[in-house]
Amino acid sequence: MVFDTAVIEIPCPGCKFPNAATLRELRFGLTLPCRGCKTRIRIVPIDAGLMKAQRAIEEFISDIPKTIDIKIKL
Repeated sequence: MVFDTAVIEIPCPGCKFPNAATLRELRFGLTLPCRGCKTRIRIVPIDAGLMKAQRAIEEFISDIPKTIDIKIKL
């Protein structure tokens, strides 16, 4: 994406020190070290749950057999 290199500041949840992060890092949910207190800041994308659900649905659909073979005895 074109905007992946854009940088924004993320305040550390602990010490509130502003940390620079690219939109790519935020989109993929990477872990950043705080430049102030050195703790690790885990970025969780807002749509992470939606992406997991979409993958699960796609896997479920791909696992459904394309044809169902039913044998009936009369």
